[in-house]
Amino acid sequence: MVLENNVTLLKRKLTERSIADKTFLSRAICVLELPFVVEEDEVNNFFKKCDGGVKYVEITRSGALVFSAAFVEFNKPKGKKKAIDMAWHFVEEFDVIVVSAEDFLEDQIPTREELQENAKSKRGKGCKTQ
Repeated sequence: MVLENNVTLLKRKLTERSIADKTFLSRAICVLELPFVVEEDEVNNFFKKCDGGVKYVEITRSGALVFSAAFVEFNKPKGKKKAIDMAWHFVEEFDVIVVSAEDFLEDQIPTREELQENAKSKRGKGCKTQ
């Protein structure tokens, strides 16, 4: 049996969900290089104030002892858009990579340097309360 890494597992899960629900990708983001100790409720709490709130969070751990990966599904596409807009804060707090599910599946993942530059330019913005 071949062990899958976090990226492979996450891609498989996203693909399965998008087949079952054609609108899933329009409401989902991925969080990569998430510290292994972070739990679903912490991710949920961070994004819960985004428009419409969080529908589901799943963290994938493939035996790695340092990093994990997650996807966050929002109740509305507006929640995903707001999460991407305010992801700089999550990037600064946890030093992770946040990307839309579509971009992740197409291997269009920004570098840490690009995310850090984006974070510097967006300080002070965040999700509005519902």
